[in-house]
Amino acid sequence: MQSPPSITFRDIDPSPAIKAHINKRIEELEHYHPRIISCDVVVQAPQKPKVTGREYGVQLTVRVPGPDIRVSRSLGRSHAAEDVNLVIHEVFDAARRKLKEQNRRMGGVDVKQHPPILHGTVDRLFEGEGYGFIKADDGREVYFERDNLTGGDWNILHVDMKVRFREEMGEKGAYATNVTIRET
Repeated sequence: MQSPPSITFRDIDPSPAIKAHINKRIEELEHYHPRIISCDVVVQAPQKPKVTGREYGVQLTVRVPGPDIRVSRSLGRSHAAEDVNLVIHEVFDAARRKLKEQNRRMGGVDVKQHPPILHGTVDRLFEGEGYGFIKADDGREVYFERDNLTGGDWNILHVDMKVRFREEMGEKGAYATNVTIRET
């Protein structure tokens, strides 16, 4: 977020617990839209407590590139709904849904991130067993199997051959995928 969130209390005493809850929910919103500019929250209790309970209202404005997201909710007038945290929860859930929808409409597509392509040389090769080790250019040793060799023939692979690969983490540690013989 480019600017700190603004939390305002109207006709209700400011509460550190409520502020902490709102800040936690704002952090969660940032996972759904990476370019939030600012966030304004107004918590209000427009009427004095009555016999039937107190009414709470929360207004949320999330500024993002494109149209801003505005959500407001109010609850109360019964002992079951007299918790301001319930209203905060409903407002932030509605904002999350709107942010996801806006991100989808604006072309924000969730794209799988691939590990970077690394370079190295074949350090050890166990041809009969179908596996070997690559010494990466940064000095680390990475395990690979015959099935991870792409576009090449296992039989022409030899020690000190230059290769390109992607590193991933498995149960037993790092291993190489998409191993390709480099043309020198």
